[in-house]
Amino acid sequence: MRLSPITSTTTTSTSKPTSRSTLTTALSAAANKKKSAAAPKETDTEIRDRILAEIDSGMRQYPSWISEYGEPEDELALDDDDDDAIDAATLGQWDEKDLEDKFDYEWDPDEGDEDPNNLDPAYEYAAPFELDEEGIEVGYDPVFGRSNPIDGRTILNPPDSYVIDAKTRDDSLVPQDFPDGDPEIKLNEDITALRKSLKIVETHTDPFLKMEVPNHAAKWHGYPEQLSFPKQDYMNNRFTKPEDATDFDKLGPARARQLAVQLARSRNNEWLPEGTSEAYHASKTAIYKEKGVITGSTLPGQADPALVAKIQPALDVLGDVVELLSIEVDTVFRFKYHGLIKNKRGMEAWAGVLIRNCDVDCTGVVFETGFRKRDPYYDGGSHWYGPY
Repeated sequence: MRLSPITSTTTTSTSKPTSRSTLTTALSAAANKKKSAAAPKETDTEIRDRILAEIDSGMRQYPSWISEYGEPEDELALDDDDDDAIDAATLGQWDEKDLEDKFDYEWDPDEGDEDPNNLDPAYEYAAPFELDEEGIEVGYDPVFGRSNPIDGRTILNPPDSYVIDAKTRDDSLVPQDFPDGDPEIKLNEDITALRKSLKIVETHTDPFLKMEVPNHAAKWHGYPEQLSFPKQDYMNNRFTKPEDATDFDKLGPARARQLAVQLARSRNNEWLPEGTSEAYHASKTAIYKEKGVITGSTLPGQADPALVAKIQPALDVLGDVVELLSIEVDTVFRFKYHGLIKNKRGMEAWAGVLIRNCDVDCTGVVFETGFRKRDPYYDGGSHWYGPY
């Protein structure tokens, strides 16, 4: 049996007809919503400018309570306004270029800036340090060092006030205490000259330090913080002469690497020219050959084969810890010691006992260690610092 498609007419029959005005309102609201979403949002600055423009044009009025808000303008105004005073508008507009200016303490020696810590030659300064009656620096502490605030930056002839200083004074602006030609003027000038010639350091008591500090001193700006190591010459600590050095900067990467490998694999490279290492070690042992004495070194000497054969049992016991270097005056035995430095004294005494047990006369045993003074790998030291 063939089934017919099921259709529903209940929705059409039961739903209410939509009016034309309702449809128009919905379409208008959707259009306005889309338009508001597409339009850019106003910033706070734009809102402020728009409100101020509406107030100026008269479209917007101040509210009634604005007169009671804040303080009246008459109370904010100064009682004695100065017409010559500098206001904010005269100073100009601040911008990012103001950050490019530097203070006195901001200076870069690498760029050639003048050192602000240099002393002004127009003034005289005190001695770098003052000595007491016993010849000891005043304020010196053996733990904390110098502490005297009166040092080489203390000014002995500070400038006077610009009102009375001879370079800047204007007699027309300063009232005269004495009439012209009064002998008191000359007397006051002599007293002022005498006071300046004494070069007395003017001081005051600092409330925090509880000590006398100078009133006039050259300001100390310090030095810039060192953020990296100073630049060194590329040929620093090299044995090669500058005229014989290979300029790797002029070579390409491939050729520079190839030449570097060749120099590294050869015995005559740029770091240690041929014969440099041999000359260094020869200089260390030259004193022994010059004086004819080998004690204190690890150089081998003469040893009687008969005595060596007699002390062979003792050498077998000592094993690889020692190595016989020489036998001096048939009773002193020199060995090269390979053991720990902390056991050196005990091993020397034990070696003497072993040699005497072989019926050999022994008046001394010397263990030579060369330049090795300690065992950094065993006593917690660092093997990068000598001497060892």
